[in-house]
Amino acid sequence: MDRSWMNARRISKEYEKGVSVFLQYVKENAKSVNGTYFCPCVRCANQIRQDLGNLHDHLFMFGITKSYTVWTWHGEILDQPMMSRGTNYVEQWMIDHLEDMIRDVGENNFLRANLYNFVINDSEQPLYPGCTNFTRFSATLKLFSLKARNGWTDKSFTELLELLKEMLPENNTLPIRNYEAKKVLCPMGLEYQKIHACPNDCVLYIKEFASLKHCPTCGLSCFKKKRDNNTEEGNDGAPGKVMWYLPIIPRFKRMFSVKEDAKNLK
Repeated sequence: MDRSWMNARRISKEYEKGVSVFLQYVKENAKSVNGTYFCPCVRCANQIRQDLGNLHDHLFMFGITKSYTVWTWHGEILDQPMMSRGTNYVEQWMIDHLEDMIRDVGENNFLRANLYNFVINDSEQPLYPGCTNFTRFSATLKLFSLKARNGWTDKSFTELLELLKEMLPENNTLPIRNYEAKKVLCPMGLEYQKIHACPNDCVLYIKEFASLKHCPTCGLSCFKKKRDNNTEEGNDGAPGKVMWYLPIIPRFKRMFSVKEDAKNLK
């Protein structure tokens, strides 16, 4: 399906026709929650649901998010080979382009003068003597990516690191605790953030929704229900759904500016 209209001017006939095609696609393929759908406009960015009328208006008032060329939030399914290699592609790209990413961050942006050298050393230091497949940085990045994707606790991740540390050859450089792994990655801006979300995927509880206790779209509580009496937890209860967000840095953003790279990352 031609999606070149997404880059057209909002007042053009091409854009108007494209919006109509998109809305029809949404009605036929997207999952509706009380008549609402994720809005891909620049302001909502597929984080907030709108009815079709508001969705239509937002696309003209704010414009569609131009990088949203694969409509996964509206029922489009990627082919399996592309999906299965997506995360590994990101990790390997970051490892292969680590020197460029460090250069983008810049020595002056590190909090301590010697931190820049630490990051360089981690990117070049073998995981263990004679290892050619992994460096301290690349191994930590891959393991931390698994932690974020699978929702491992800090405690369980530390236990895994301790076990791997024992299994690897002597003098290996693998971090032994979750805190040490973060120190390897955080200078590069790779620490993930936990964000509470509506269990029905209506909204993320950030910005203007951060203080809400119920979803503004579907009305569902943002807390899990107790198992014994099926009532809502208090304000300190467990969140109903948690998502992990991995902040990106300028070099990583530019991956999406290259058409082939962006397609592989979707």
